Amino acid sequence: MKKFIIVFLSIFFANISFAKSIVADLSNDSININTGFNGAELFLFGTYDGQEGDDLFIFIEGPKTEATIYKKDYISGIWINKESVTFKNVPSFYYSIFSKSKVSSESLNYLTLNNLGSSNLKLISKNPQKYKNLDEWVNSFDARMKKSGMWITKKGTGKEKIEIKGNKLFRAPVILPATVLPGNYKVKILHLRDGEKISEENTQIFVKKTGMGSKIYNFAHDYSAFYGIFAIILAIFAGYLAAVGFRKV
Repeated sequence: MKKFIIVFLSIFFANISFAKSIVADLSNDSININTGFNGAELFLFGTYDGQEGDDLFIFIEGPKTEATIYKKDYISGIWINKESVTFKNVPSFYYSIFSKSKVSSESLNYLTLNNLGSSNLKLISKNPQKYKNLDEWVNSFDARMKKSGMWITKKGTGKEKIEIKGNKLFRAPVILPATVLPGNYKVKILHLRDGEKISEENTQIFVKKTGMGSKIYNFAHDYSAFYGIFAIILAIFAGYLAAVGFRKV
């Protein structure tokens, strides 16, 4: 009798746990970058136990890097980079999908508190005490990343956004531009109800360079000083050949 009760309770609570969980997968979780790489499109699909009015979010965060933004000034007839701010640990790529065009204030508060979504990222400069108007630099950098297509936000349902069937099934296309960096891309699927987390699933997309491009990329990062010297010598040699080739006889 006791065994029967234990088995029954195990099945009962397992079903509850499964019902409140997200089960998701990717059409392709490994992307190869070669010389002919022009970007990639893959699909994220899965199931969740949703209700009318729930929010479903998908966040894809690329490898973190340092990024510098410049402020140009017009001096003596030419535009020059006068000031700059360098941000550290910045996601090189950030893709956000919201299941609704208008998100509830409760869900927005949850995203803000957990730094989810490109607008809620905490950008940290190398020398924050140096800048009085750091918020302006942050806003400018945010606008630049969105304009370049490296920080993308899609809201609402549709074939190019996210498709949801019966608050149970979802499918969303994910487009990686040709400029993505190699590395691990963190994927988070989040299910909220009235600003409270119901379930969450995390997975990854692996992006790597292949072929000769991979060898050059690894050499440039592992031996940056030698790579810089080699690039300078190659540029000088190329300039010399060009001068010789166009020399008037």
